[in-house]
Amino acid sequence: MITPRNAPRAFITAVVALAAGLLPFPTAWSQVPDTIADHDSIFIDGQSFKITPGTAKPDTVDRIKALGARELGPSAIIFRSGEKLYIMGAPLLLQRGGPAEPERRGVDSERPRLGRLHIQYDPPKNSEHQKLYEMLKENRALEMVQQILSPFRLPAELTIKTLGCDGLVNSWYSSTEDSTPTVHMCYEFLQNIIKTTPMENIHADITQHDATAGQFLFWTFHEVGHAFFDIYRLPLFGREEDAADQFAGYMILQFGKDQARRFIEGAAYSAEEFMKNFGPMDNYSSIHGLPQQRFFNLLCMAYGADPKLFADVANSMMQMASIPKRRADNCGYEFQTFDHAFKTQIEPYIDTRVAGTVMDMTWFPEPHRMPAR
Repeated sequence: MITPRNAPRAFITAVVALAAGLLPFPTAWSQVPDTIADHDSIFIDGQSFKITPGTAKPDTVDRIKALGARELGPSAIIFRSGEKLYIMGAPLLLQRGGPAEPERRGVDSERPRLGRLHIQYDPPKNSEHQKLYEMLKENRALEMVQQILSPFRLPAELTIKTLGCDGLVNSWYSSTEDSTPTVHMCYEFLQNIIKTTPMENIHADITQHDATAGQFLFWTFHEVGHAFFDIYRLPLFGREEDAADQFAGYMILQFGKDQARRFIEGAAYSAEEFMKNFGPMDNYSSIHGLPQQRFFNLLCMAYGADPKLFADVANSMMQMASIPKRRADNCGYEFQTFDHAFKTQIEPYIDTRVAGTVMDMTWFPEPHRMPAR
């Protein structure tokens, strides 16, 4: 007698399919068609790998629910490797024309495609920012960001621009129904990065340039993260500011090991002064994480991605601000969690061929000149 414990998998699958009315009637199709019609089915024998299509019974839907069958979502891939069958859900976002609700926030109904990210240098309102404005243009700062992000297929136009903000030290993303989604990087904010970056090396192998370029990349990618969450309609399982920080750190980690190390640590350790002064209590009510938390989150992501490359950020670089062992032990899991989210939600939009070329290039070389401090 065959018991459920030792029954062949194909036999059990057939019994379940038969109970649900999914096995084909004797009048099944003679061959597998290009599409499956409503209430039709396909049975794959896990031992012989034979494919048998058929028509289900009228009450199949109720039987499926009773058996606890799960929905595969927009698509599925079934493939054979050796003597095993595998099935996985596949977003196929590129083929479906992008995320749901394409008409909202300036997102059109076209398929996501390359070449929809634009840049813009607005003339500064304050004459004190003129040299910064000229330096950014001369060194093609936004052009490099545009090229780094060029592998992303977007369902809407997106602009990244620098502008004067009437004294406001800030950066932000905004999108309305009657305007193009835009990332705003204030000259006041970028000037503050230069002003607050130490003149000397941050650490032995981290230069002032690494800290400046690292911060510029981190905060620009942070705002781009907000833009992508909106444009791609990505689900967030936490605070959006935290997710944007993770997106920024993850993007920098995609560069070569040397650049990733210098830019990550340059951006993180440039905020070292925050570790010495916790500031007023109202800082704790902000929608943003505390600078101290963001400091450790960034280094933890890097350490979790490559413990060997970033070994010195755990318990050795500086006693006060190195990653404690209890946190370092969990950094691998934290990185894998975000890595999985990125690869399932965003990677389908990326042209991997272009991405490989982009990430192999050297970015943000030493600038021709720095603006006055």
